[in-house]
Amino acid sequence: MDEMDDRSYPNMYNNQPLFSNAIMHMINNRIQTSLLLLTFFTVIFPGPVVYAQESEIVKGTIYVDDVAVETEIISKDDHIMVPSLFLKNTGASVDWYQDHQSMAFNLNSTHVTVLPEKSLINVTDSDLETQSKTLPVIPIYVEGQLFIPLECVAESLGLEVVHDEEDHVSIQNPVERETERIGSTNPKNMQVALTFDDGPEATYTPQILDILQDKEISATFFVVGKQVELYPEIMRRIVDEGHSLGNHSYSHASFPSITTSQVFQELKKTQLAIEKIVGTKPNLLRPPYGALSRGDEELASEKGFRIVTWSVDTLDWTGASADEIFSTVSKEIEAGGITLQHNSDSNPGKLDGTIEALPRIIDDLQSRGYTFVTVESLLDEKNQNIKKESDF
Repeated sequence: MDEMDDRSYPNMYNNQPLFSNAIMHMINNRIQTSLLLLTFFTVIFPGPVVYAQESEIVKGTIYVDDVAVETEIISKDDHIMVPSLFLKNTGASVDWYQDHQSMAFNLNSTHVTVLPEKSLINVTDSDLETQSKTLPVIPIYVEGQLFIPLECVAESLGLEVVHDEEDHVSIQNPVERETERIGSTNPKNMQVALTFDDGPEATYTPQILDILQDKEISATFFVVGKQVELYPEIMRRIVDEGHSLGNHSYSHASFPSITTSQVFQELKKTQLAIEKIVGTKPNLLRPPYGALSRGDEELASEKGFRIVTWSVDTLDWTGASADEIFSTVSKEIEAGGITLQHNSDSNPGKLDGTIEALPRIIDDLQSRGYTFVTVESLLDEKNQNIKKESDF
C-alpha cells in the first residue's frame, strides 16, 4: 500500500467542494425544475454528463456475511448499483488511482479495476492472469459517489451473491472472518478499564489526569493524531503517569466513508505523531464512532492493531449529567468491562458531567471490589504473547 501514500483522490472522497458556486446554482435550478415537472434532471460531474432520475437513489439493506448493511442503492436496467466504498464491507480494499482514473478493488488475491463511464472492467486473479469483462451497466457518478453494478463486481472478486425469495440481496465472503473487535474480556479477577477518546486537549484532559493521579489508578487514552501534535506536553504527562495509549485516527474521519489508502494514512500519521513525542507506537485501535468495515478491520489487523470498542457507553458527549453518567456505569459494568468517555473541548461544557462523575465512578467500583487497569493490561490477561507495537 505504501506506493499509494502520495496519491490524490477525486472529490468524491475528500472534503473539498465538488462544484463551483455557479455550477451548484445551475444544478439546484435544474433539480427544482425536475421536481415541478416530474421530468429528468441533469447531474454534472467531472467527465461526461450523466442523466438520472432523482428518485433512483434510495436507502436499502444488503446483507454481507449475514449482517445487515444500510446503503444507498440505484436500480438501473434491473441491476443494483451501490457506492464503490460499499465493497469494503465484504473485506475488500477500495482505492482510487488518480494516475489511471480508475477505482481498484482487491480481495483474496483478486484485483478488479473499474473505469468510470466505461463498460469494461479488468480482473486479475492470483496467478496474475488478467481478463476483461463487460459490465451490464456502466459505473456512474451520482451525488459525488461512483456507483458500480454490485453483482458483477462482487462476483468478479470471488464473492457469492444470492437473491432470496423475498428478493433480499446477500453477499458472502468465502474466507472466514478472523479479526476480533474487543468490547470486553472475562478475566478471573474483577478488573475493568476506563477509556477516554478524542484528546489530548487542554481543558478536560488535565482534569481527568488530576483525578486519576489522586485516585492512583491507570486508564487508557485513545488519541487523535492532530491533537497529539497540538498538545505534546499533555501527551508526555499521560505516558509519564502510567497510562496507556491507543490510536483513534489522525482527523477523526469515519473509516467506512473513506478509501482504504486514506484509512492507512489516518493510522500511520497518528502512529508517527505518537512515536515522535513519546517514543512508542501503540497496538490498540479504536475507530472513530466505533465504525469499521471488514476491509478496514483487515487492514488494521495486518498492521498489528487490536481493535478495541467498549462494553459501557456513558454517552457523555451528549452533555449527559454526572448523575446519568454515574448511573450508566454503575448499572452496566461487569468484570472485564471497558467504559467509554471523552476528553474533547470541541463543545465547551459538554463534558463537565464526565469530570464530576469520574471520582464517584472510581469510588463506587472500588467499593464493589473492582480494580482499574489499562486496556493493554486487561487484554494481556487474555493473551500474554501479543505484540506490544503495531507494524508502522
